[in-house]
Amino acid sequence: MPELPEVETIKRELKKSLLGKKIAQVKILSAKQFVGRLDKIIGARVIDVWRQAKLLGIELNNGFTVLTHLKLTGQLVFVANQKTSAVVKMPHPLPFADNKLPGKTTRIIIKFEDGSRLFFNDLRKFGWMKVVENRKLKAENLLYGPEPLEKSFTLDYLKNIFAKTRRAIKIVLMDQTKIAGLGNIYANEALFKAGIDPRRPANTLKEGEIRALKEAIVSILKEAIKDRGTSAADDAYIQVNARPGGYQKKLKVYQREGQPCFRCHYPIQRIKLGGRSAFFCPHCQK
Repeated sequence: MPELPEVETIKRELKKSLLGKKIAQVKILSAKQFVGRLDKIIGARVIDVWRQAKLLGIELNNGFTVLTHLKLTGQLVFVANQKTSAVVKMPHPLPFADNKLPGKTTRIIIKFEDGSRLFFNDLRKFGWMKVVENRKLKAENLLYGPEPLEKSFTLDYLKNIFAKTRRAIKIVLMDQTKIAGLGNIYANEALFKAGIDPRRPANTLKEGEIRALKEAIVSILKEAIKDRGTSAADDAYIQVNARPGGYQKKLKVYQREGQPCFRCHYPIQRIKLGGRSAFFCPHCQK
């Protein structure tokens, strides 16, 4: 599932491409993945593209926003000024598809007045687009805790939320109501960098460990954004230009089960926590 660095990368790229464009047409190929009225967005212009946690918002000049959640396998691919051809040939194969758009996983196509198109692809069909009136967006945002790159993500805040629960620390890190945007990839990586076992009850962490974890989360997310996100083993995540991210080359534990730890050479282990895989080094993480 795309996490904060991946959605932030998509946001930045789309902001460069979509501002000022007028929506001319929306083609819905998977009805369950589009919620809302088309007449509220056809003819409207894009005035902003923003991100909240793992949500992406395409804000329009008429008081509405197109919210997108990519979930497990969602992708957004932008193709500029293709007025003459209904099919776009990509320079390289797309994950889960061939080298053409629309492809077999394309679910929604937004066409702009200048002929450019935004393709929403999704193999598993868990992702969605939703038309929301801006005055109702606050209710969506109330579901999330602070983001790790915000000022509100403080040591005191983490000490407070950790002290209140005996849940495994990795599960707490992935709880979007506590910390927004952090998911499986970066929770695993941050816990490794901080030397903390993902199974540890959150209320057993000492202040020094919490400080180290906070610093690890922030530094890893910043570096992952710089590298344009992580395209993991399933290659589900791609940038808006359909190319993979780069942070997968720097992963220390995620999807490295059985491989030697970069610190101590002990084999990386994988266990299930809260229904998700946790990757860690049992020698380095205590």
